[in-house]
Amino acid sequence: MTTFSKGKISTKSLAATGMMIALTLVLAFTPIGMIRLPIISITIAHVPAIITAMVLGLPEGLIVALSFGCASLFLAATSPSSILDPFFVNPLVSILPRVLIPVTTYFVYHGLCNAFKKSKHSETISILIASAIGNLTNTFGVYTMLYLLYAKEILEKSGKPALTLIIGAISTTTLYKCIGIMVIVLPIVKAIKKFSSNGNK
Repeated sequence: MTTFSKGKISTKSLAATGMMIALTLVLAFTPIGMIRLPIISITIAHVPAIITAMVLGLPEGLIVALSFGCASLFLAATSPSSILDPFFVNPLVSILPRVLIPVTTYFVYHGLCNAFKKSKHSETISILIASAIGNLTNTFGVYTMLYLLYAKEILEKSGKPALTLIIGAISTTTLYKCIGIMVIVLPIVKAIKKFSSNGNK
């Protein structure tokens, strides 16, 4: 009975992970989740990785995040639209920061759940903060790698120092995107967890 239950959970997890990968690709390859601008694209395609890390676990989150990173690399290689897109052909820019998203999300979420377990709002607080941290991991991870690897090339392409360009990009979009992602992730994670909890009764 125990073996069957584990197998059943594993099958559900695999199916859910596949759905999250499909959602990631839809977001990455359409304007729904990827707004491509002259300097750099604005995306919410990492939202499924954040959700997966909280509702399924770290391994599944890593797989979904990897699909997002690979999609970014593919887009940069096949249809670059911004001046920074060619740099995303490097996996250190397009993939590495993305696979860190579920790592920070997972540990912040579970750490906060344990820290605030006596509070009736522990779940809400944990989801909101973990989703914000996951988003910031993506933002600062990508920009850090761009600066470390391509500061000189960014200056040549844009005519602006890399740090100035990056700070400008972060200051104009990060806060709004962070709030938007928190608003998106909270009800979805709560709904999935409630559904999962009812299904296990």
